[in-house]
Amino acid sequence: MRFQLFTLVLLLCSALVTQAYEDSTLEDDDFAEFEQFDDEVTVNDFSDDVKEVPAQKPKEQFEMADDAADDILVEEEDNEFEHFQDPEEFEGFPDSTPPRSSEQPKITISKVPIIVRPRWDAYWLEGILCCLLAAYALAYVVGRAKNTSIATNFLKLHKPLLDENFTLVGETGLDVVGGADERGWRREAEHCFTMWCSGRLCCEGMLLTLKLIKRQDLVHVLLGVVRPTPDTLLIRVELSRDDSDPFVLCVGQKKIVTKLAKEMQDLSVFCPERRPGEKHGLPPSLCVVSECAEATGAVLDARVTAALSQYHSHVQYIHVSDRYCGPRQVEEQAATKPPETERVMLISLALGPDGGGDEVRPLLLLVFHLLEKIKRLRLSKEALAKCEKRRWKVAEAWLRGAHAARQEQAAARREEKRKQEKEKILAEDDPEKQRRWELKEQKREKKRKTPKMKQLKVKAM
Repeated sequence: MRFQLFTLVLLLCSALVTQAYEDSTLEDDDFAEFEQFDDEVTVNDFSDDVKEVPAQKPKEQFEMADDAADDILVEEEDNEFEHFQDPEEFEGFPDSTPPRSSEQPKITISKVPIIVRPRWDAYWLEGILCCLLAAYALAYVVGRAKNTSIATNFLKLHKPLLDENFTLVGETGLDVVGGADERGWRREAEHCFTMWCSGRLCCEGMLLTLKLIKRQDLVHVLLGVVRPTPDTLLIRVELSRDDSDPFVLCVGQKKIVTKLAKEMQDLSVFCPERRPGEKHGLPPSLCVVSECAEATGAVLDARVTAALSQYHSHVQYIHVSDRYCGPRQVEEQAATKPPETERVMLISLALGPDGGGDEVRPLLLLVFHLLEKIKRLRLSKEALAKCEKRRWKVAEAWLRGAHAARQEQAAARREEKRKQEKEKILAEDDPEKQRRWELKEQKREKKRKTPKMKQLKVKAM
């Protein structure tokens, strides 16, 4: 009996001691597993939660806790990836996690040879561009100097002849090309020079325009090799208003005259026919476009014909007109009034390779001879009546066209005004007002479509 009682007390004491020991162990070792296994952490790739792998307890702790395993129940949260941490699930598979090494990776730096000598073949594109820029700059300097020398040489050769026929020749200023303290060319561009001459009978003035090749532009120089163009001297003479009878005449190269007859307003209106130069004693390369045959025969006398036959390669065209108004107007543009016309004589001369040498002087003399010829020209009554009648018809056609253009513009303004009124009526919320406006429009449209009838009054017998 005593033995049983002693055994029972001993069991109770041992149970109490074990319970107290486990409670103190759990309280003291709550974070022991985190302190012992800080490095064993598993990161889940599929979520942001981090779960630490619990470390295995020492063998002594398991032996001491065997007796109280039935009395202690530990509830843990379910983890859907817990089976990945069970080593029994992956038996026979080697561990894929490489062991960590404390050694630092070794970096090997390759020794690249240093090139001291530069490789110029790597800059061939930059070299070509630099050469092109240098060539363009050199062509600009040389071409500008060449054009300036041509203009200066022209003054030295032909300014005495101009001084004999005009009181004032050339202009003054900072941009004038010529000798020191002398009048000369006005530089409009690097290839264009102009000079005004005045103070002569038969004309109000003469404008000389020297259009040279764009030698300062390398691109135009290269294009000139493929398609060469000569230097050109354009002469524009402002004729007096009442010194000669009205007529239109153009003589020149076939291609140029054909182009002018299509583009110029006066030639396309007053000169519908084109005749070859052989009929007037001119070379075959020239052709004549004239309004009046009598004026053509009077202007193209023996002296003019001989000069044109000798220097026909340098004469591009000679255009004399009392109704000159420039190129034709576009048909889409409605003209409300006739264009302003001028009485002029336009001459275009192709210069030689040296920019105007001995061939220019006889052609300038031809210009002065034409001035005197046009001043003394008088047409017969029949020819003058035909010319005046033709001009009257052209002016009447212009007036009809201007009237039609004004009517179209007025109709367009009325239509725009009616559209604005309709939009204003439709914007209002008054149906009665809209109905009255529609009735008014219907009456107006019906009245417009009704043919107009003339009313005749008959007197009673």
